[in-house]
Order: sequence, then structure tokens, then C-alpha cells
Amino acid sequence: MLSVHNLTKEYKDSNFKVMIPEMHFKMGSIIGLLGRNGAGKTTILEMIAGLIVPDEGQIFINNSKQSFSYVGYMEDDPTLFENLTCFELIKYQSMLVERPLKTNQINDLLNKYGLEEQAHRRTSNLSRGMRQRISFILTLLHNPNIILLDEPFTGLDPTNMADMKKHLRKLRDDNKIILLSTHIIQFAADLCDEILFIDDGSIIHSEKKSSGVTFHEDQLKKKFFEKLS
Repeated sequence: MLSVHNLTKEYKDSNFKVMIPEMHFKMGSIIGLLGRNGAGKTTILEMIAGLIVPDEGQIFINNSKQSFSYVGYMEDDPTLFENLTCFELIKYQSMLVERPLKTNQINDLLNKYGLEEQAHRRTSNLSRGMRQRISFILTLLHNPNIILLDEPFTGLDPTNMADMKKHLRKLRDDNKIILLSTHIIQFAADLCDEILFIDDGSIIHSEKKSSGVTFHEDQLKKKFFEKLS
């Protein structure tokens, strides 16, 4: 269980405030933060990840105060060690999180995410979509229970988008909580069990999927723009 209690973060230089009331997210679910650019989605994720300290409020994971060991975060535009190859980067990161991987395990991960041909290519030479995929691997190396993804579909081609959806559904089935931000209604409708509409730093509406019923993209889009108008 991920619980958020009245989180507040104010940016006085821009007169922008993010305020999130008390909310609870259960294990085995995908929650979408749906909003336009600049709505506050990234700030919400970074507070939960521990990268931004809220001015007020608390975050609990299974009734204990937030711990990075439970959380994996992938930023929108990933920062990588540009001089390392994909193989070297995974090996290095696995040692940092004290879960060192063997050569065959690293190769299996690269194959799983369609990066086998990039194994010995420096990350500085990767396309945006490839950077997203290698970052996703790094995010999961310490086996987090809470997975935070900021615009995870950026730069992915249709095949890799379909693969990413498959991986996210598998993580949900493995009883993980996934919070992902997006401004693309189609992805939110297709993937999420719950969708939070974010505007001007606040949750203005939430939609929960009924058992066995998927979100209808057109209806979701209509409601989204009604709430933002």
C-alpha cells in the first residue's frame, strides 16, 4: 500500500503550488497521472520518489515512512553515464544497488528489452527510445515495489510501445504499484486501473476502472476536457 497524506510543494518564484490530498493506492495496480505539460505530474512523482522534499505532508509505504529501497523512478529525459556501454551501465548499476548481475543475466535483460544489438554501444549514441528502455531496466534492478514512470512512452516506436505495455501489465500482475505520468489519453485508457486528472498542481478528478471493464478512450477524453474547461 502506498499512502500519500496532504503533500504540498510551493514554487514561490513561479507562483505554482502542488497540493495532493490524502490518497491510498493498493498493490497490483497501475495509476495514471493524466494532465497537460506543466500540470504538476513530475513534481508529484519526484516527491514520492524522495527527490523533492515536500513543504508539508507525508508518504507511507505499507504503513512505514517512505524508503528509497521500495521505490524505482524513471525520469522523463533519463540521465545516463554517457561513456559506458549498455552492458557496462547495467553491470555498474546492479553493483550500486547491491544486486550484482552475471554476464548471462545482463544479456538476458538486454534481450528482453530489445537491446541485444546495443550491448556494447555507448549510451551517448543511443536513440531516445533506446535510452527509455535502458532506463527502464535500471529502474527495476533493485526490484522495487513502487515504480514511478515519467512519460515512459516518449520516443518508443509502436512495437516498443506494445512491449512496454506488456512489461507494465506483468509488473502489475506481480503485485507492484505503478504510477505513470502521461499527457496521452490513449495510453492511460489502455493501461490504467485508476486515472487521476491533474491540473494546476491539483487532482481535479479521478476515474476508477470497473471490474472487467476497460476505459473508453473517447469518453475519457471528453470528461478530461470537461474537467479542465
